[in-house]
Amino acid sequence: MENKKVNIKKISDKTYEILNSPFYIDGKGGQLGDRGTISDANIIEVKENLVILDKNLEDGEHSYFIDEKRREDISQQHTAQHIFSAEAYNNFGLNTVGFRMAEEYTTVDLDQKDISKEIIDKLEELVNNDIKKDIVIEEKIYTNEEAHKIENLRKAIKDKIKGDVRFIKIGDIDICACAGFHVSRTSQIEIFKIINYENVKGNYTRFYFLAGERAKADYNKKHDIIKKLTNIFSCKDDEILEMLDKSLAEKSKISTELKSLSMKYVELMVKDFEKTFIEYKEHKILIYSEDENLVNILPKFVNLDKFLLLSGHDKNYSLNSNIYDCKAIISNITKSFPTIKGGGGKNKGNIKLDKTYNKDKLVELIKKGIDNDNE
Repeated sequence: MENKKVNIKKISDKTYEILNSPFYIDGKGGQLGDRGTISDANIIEVKENLVILDKNLEDGEHSYFIDEKRREDISQQHTAQHIFSAEAYNNFGLNTVGFRMAEEYTTVDLDQKDISKEIIDKLEELVNNDIKKDIVIEEKIYTNEEAHKIENLRKAIKDKIKGDVRFIKIGDIDICACAGFHVSRTSQIEIFKIINYENVKGNYTRFYFLAGERAKADYNKKHDIIKKLTNIFSCKDDEILEMLDKSLAEKSKISTELKSLSMKYVELMVKDFEKTFIEYKEHKILIYSEDENLVNILPKFVNLDKFLLLSGHDKNYSLNSNIYDCKAIISNITKSFPTIKGGGGKNKGNIKLDKTYNKDKLVELIKKGIDNDNE
């Protein structure tokens, strides 16, 4: 393997200048940038004649390595985007107004909202048909003058482009100015799959897609999920949604029954519970943290005209009362202890503890909040 070298000069911590950089820039033309190594440092980000590494190196000449497998993945996604945008334009008059390649998926924005499912399915079919045709993809270089004479371009040449212009030509489907990575034949894309779409920015539709190895990995992941679900529900693949609906209906029924039972239980236990108050400077404080299911129900049954109710679970608590100022007590606590968050109104408020506090410490803080309120 050829030992390629670059000269680097430190600009700031882990950031180096590389003149005539061999690395493709992150985000250039919407595409992902290169990754790899310089010496024994990993490339984290590529900018215009700059690289950011995961460790510092000495200035000077170093060997470098570019991740070619990543470039192959980028090529699959990028060429798939050209074909998708071309078929959308050629068949439905839809213009591409946005393109972004991310590590997980690629997005393309078309200049129409509420595109029908029929058109979307047809677009996916057209792209996969083009992939199967094994069309040769050509790189053509034109002078700037020649480039501007090419008619019926799907995407106009940007004015900022000076000098020669590189075009990517995909048979009779598309020709488009582009500086990014592309496969040499459409069959190398292997497969194209739209995974989601949504209306954005008012009048556009954003498509999320995967191509090549990404699409196959996504299929395998979803196949594993379906396999686990069929085991959980003891059913066939095409019965999963029916079983899921049945499970959700049963859960909803159980939740309704549990809530009804909890209401009845609280109604029965509240009289005894109200006898457990602690008194502090004429404040009658009730504290409850035993059952998470009862925490939100309890304030409906406690006589808040007599008590200050502190109820909650884990690190989240609420304060309720009709006669004591919950807002003032919580405000006094959060002012004195900034790591504790909280707020609310006069009759009800919420408190979120950090990891250093528990319920018992919170009770002491409530007392301090009462003390400060009385001063």
